Amino acid sequence: MVYHVLIVEDDPMVLSINRRYLEKIPGFIVSGTCGSFDEAIRLTSKHTYDLLLVDVNIQGKSGLDLIRALRKRDYPADLIMITAAGEQEAIRIGLQCGIVDYILKPFQFKRFEKSIEAFVQRQELLNSRKPITQKQLDQFRSLDKQPEEKDNDAIDKGLTPSTLTMIMACIDQQKGDFTVNDITSLANLSHVSVRKYLRYLEDKQVIEMRLEYGTVGRPTAFYRKK
Repeated sequence: MVYHVLIVEDDPMVLSINRRYLEKIPGFIVSGTCGSFDEAIRLTSKHTYDLLLVDVNIQGKSGLDLIRALRKRDYPADLIMITAAGEQEAIRIGLQCGIVDYILKPFQFKRFEKSIEAFVQRQELLNSRKPITQKQLDQFRSLDKQPEEKDNDAIDKGLTPSTLTMIMACIDQQKGDFTVNDITSLANLSHVSVRKYLRYLEDKQVIEMRLEYGTVGRPTAFYRKK
């Protein structure tokens, strides 16, 4: 089955990351993107999407206002919030409006993939023609209670969640060892900036670094995901 997704995100960089993450997962098509409340209302009035990825902070009204408006219309799509806003009130309102997951920036592909896989499992269970058993329902309910990845806490001063998410997306594209140059060419950032983020990720044990010495000059630092 193919699932059609609308991404509602007003930051072009984060939008690009979300799109690339989603396109790595088979069976999902990004059928629409927008960055404002009004455009999201227009698109959902014309099209029926299976899943919406919504940021809290969008142009016009908030993402929470969008969710309320969609639920008032009984719009059938599942909703996942992807945002840097970690306020309890926003989470509470989102959950009351029926979001199925709440992903805080910065996040890694593994956490994003986990959310999408849970969405697929819910859809397969709810679309099954067979009666749902109590055991299946209990398993369905437990999808939101699976152990979380290790919490990396707040990021260091001088680093931004959106740039960190972009750096991690660039790292996810590497097939093996990579260098600072490999990331700067993808992220279009300075070597100094990339080194700061790689040092942070190394401290958090997301990546590891080794030095390779040549015959002359400084050693080259190679990185690899753990």
